[in-house]
Amino acid sequence: MLNYWDYVTFVASIISFFAFFTYLLVYLENRKKVFKDPPLPKKLPKVSILVPAYNEEKTIEKTLKSLLKLNYPKHLLEIIAINDGSTDNTLKIMKKFEKHGVKVIDKPNGGKASALNAGLKIAKGDIIVCMDADSIVSKNALKYTLGYFNDPKVAAVASSLKVYRPKTFWQKMQFVEYIYNIFLRKVLALMNAVFVVPGPFGLYRRSVLEKLGGWEEGNLTEDMELTMRIQKAGYKVETSLNSIVYTKTPETFKRLIKQRIRWYRGFLINARKYKELFLNPRFGDLGVYVLPLYIIFIVVLFISMASTIYSLYTMIRDFVLINLKAGIEMPDLNLRSIDPPYLFMSVSTIFWLANIVIYAYIFFISMHMSKERRFLRGFLVYFVQIIFYPFVLAYSWLLSIWKEIRGARIKWER
Repeated sequence: MLNYWDYVTFVASIISFFAFFTYLLVYLENRKKVFKDPPLPKKLPKVSILVPAYNEEKTIEKTLKSLLKLNYPKHLLEIIAINDGSTDNTLKIMKKFEKHGVKVIDKPNGGKASALNAGLKIAKGDIIVCMDADSIVSKNALKYTLGYFNDPKVAAVASSLKVYRPKTFWQKMQFVEYIYNIFLRKVLALMNAVFVVPGPFGLYRRSVLEKLGGWEEGNLTEDMELTMRIQKAGYKVETSLNSIVYTKTPETFKRLIKQRIRWYRGFLINARKYKELFLNPRFGDLGVYVLPLYIIFIVVLFISMASTIYSLYTMIRDFVLINLKAGIEMPDLNLRSIDPPYLFMSVSTIFWLANIVIYAYIFFISMHMSKERRFLRGFLVYFVQIIFYPFVLAYSWLLSIWKEIRGARIKWER
């Protein structure tokens, strides 16, 4: 007989299939134009790049060097490095780049948003770029993004993020996640439903940024909060596939969990703050589909992991019981007399397998989008990732929700 849990698992498989299939259809409908970025404006704008840093002595030099190599007129490019009270050699390394025209601000520690706002005060550009101090940008990234601002309704443009030289097991798991997110963020842009412009090389129209009051200080995910604020104000957020940025990711399980707790708690906090976006037709696909579906995704993730654990438990339990009882043989399955419960669960299994196939196809598209050439290696990592990584995400969400319920002290974690 079917139980309540069977029905819940079945519904979760259908919802997952529907979500993946919808995003795939949006891509297929627009596949001829997704790789094309708008042409550069006839008059190139002045661009200011803000690089906030706290104890980034290991990465800040590579970041600044990559920015100096950007293929863009130097008289129209302003780089501002902001030392946010670092206790290591970050400031010392920054000052070495002053001879190359980099402006350096040294301020007491106040958080990333505080550092960005300090840079915004002295920036002279019409386009403001936020650049994380642990990331490296491709030399043509800026030219690929600026054309989107030809549309006066566009307030922000996100770049495509890839993991910088993944070495550890957990970085390779994130490699798959980041590659998939390149596809997802572009699809969301097509739906005008991007709700976070990531920190590495996110571009903003200065006039809109100042109108909305800059970055919110004290917010766990200031990039997400600002993007939601932009969406609430009625502006558009775009994504460039060709603007590639490489970012450093957590090397260990412990650091990965800490980072995800910050991200997920940030979403919970900002979701409450901008609750009027949810299920509101005024905000189009973002309000009526993407944000509600993201909440549903969290529930489906928990159900999927619990179902997997329960299935493994019952399989092991039945195997042990059968083998412990002497003289008891494994029962034969008569395919001609399949009961409805078996048929029901078979349909559910088909949906889950369909999810895996669609996700694999999306990953293939994402590899193409990100100009990743190591397809075989990427897919080997993909098959390992779909087995282990969902448990990491579910665990991170569980801790994040628990910390929010407890009202645990909010602190920034890399």
